[in-house]
Amino acid sequence: MSFILDIPADDPFEIRLLENKLEILAIVPIGHDLDIGAQYSIHVALIRIEPFEGLYRAELMFSLVEAIGEEMPFIDDGMETKGFLSGDDRRLVLEVCCEVAAGLVAHRQPDEIVMTTLQTNLPDKALVKYEKLSGAIQSSGYDGGGGNTFNGQRIWMFVKS
Repeated sequence: MSFILDIPADDPFEIRLLENKLEILAIVPIGHDLDIGAQYSIHVALIRIEPFEGLYRAELMFSLVEAIGEEMPFIDDGMETKGFLSGDDRRLVLEVCCEVAAGLVAHRQPDEIVMTTLQTNLPDKALVKYEKLSGAIQSSGYDGGGGNTFNGQRIWMFVKS
């Protein structure tokens, strides 16, 4: 595997936005692998949660996607990315993910935000990316952070300051 990072270190990166009344999805191409014909991107979404009774509640979700032909599996386990994404590249991708998440939050400005781990019973080391995203949300004008655990999933909750 010969992963090539396509995110410019100091230049603006490409963001593709898909948006409707209920959700917004940002897709950022991050790299490719010519050997296996794969394209990699991060997907960051802010999705409105029911009930809609007055407050705008949203869930923030993020994942890395590996596209090979018509197959586009989501990679939601950091252990899977270690084979091709490490060191400075890994940090840069997380920085981009945080920047995009903060941008979506600033654009939509939900009253409340929730973020949940997709994997259960993650070790503390695997929660670092969630804590960094939590910081990005807080820097966008929200109070809150990590809190509850439910069936092994960690939950972060935020309210607009």
